[in-house]
Parts: sequence; structure tokens; C-alpha cells
Amino acid sequence: MSRLLLALGATLGAVIALTSLDVTITNGQTTAEVATMLRVEWQPTTETFSRPALVGFVYNDSTFRIGSVRLRVEALDGANQVLSEALSWAYVDVPARGRGAFRVARPRQGETFRITVESFVLIAREPPPQSP
Repeated sequence: MSRLLLALGATLGAVIALTSLDVTITNGQTTAEVATMLRVEWQPTTETFSRPALVGFVYNDSTFRIGSVRLRVEALDGANQVLSEALSWAYVDVPARGRGAFRVARPRQGETFRITVESFVLIAREPPPQSP
């Protein structure tokens, strides 16, 4: 009886290990696919009562809800050469086929700026919107 339980436990452990390996590979491929479906639109703030910032939206054209978005903010000179860069967290929950707002500190130097998505977390695949 104990040999049977031991064999059953070993088989179940192997199935769980293989299943989790398959999920990791699938999520890795999905993350790369979703990354191509993200875009950022932004503008500098015009508020005079707060620190200079860049505000905008992360657009998500994929079928996955994403969160914990990390943005790369690059300060550029007149020839579009990178003067400095910083990583900023945008703690937003961006729905599938939707957008999420963000606000990041404006770099001190640079004539123009470039903001791109550095990383994010897949939360869940969402169903297509319901027709009325």
C-alpha cells in the first residue's frame, strides 16, 4: 500500500512540475505578444502649483488586463540623443482594450522626452466586450 501511495505521489508531482513548466512557457510567449500591443501617449503638465511632471495614458490593445507598469523615461537633446533615463512605476490597472492614466516626474534636463513601457505584469485574459 505504501509503495502504491509513493508511486502515486511521484506521478502526481511529475504532472504538476510539467504543468507549471508549460504555464511558464505560455506566459512568457504571451507577455512578449502583449508588449507589442502597448503604447504610451503623454504631455507635460501645465499646472503651476505642482512639481513638473509628464502625464498621460498607457494604451493596451491586447486581450489581457495588465498592471504594475514600469515606464522608461528618457530625456533627449535636440538631436534625439539620450541625455538621461529613469525608470518609474505606474501603479495602474490597465484593462484589456483600454487605457490607464499615469503621472511621472519630469526630468530636469532635455528638450524633449520619450516614454516607453519597460515591463508589466499580466493579470488575466479578459473576454471580449458584450454587444448590447
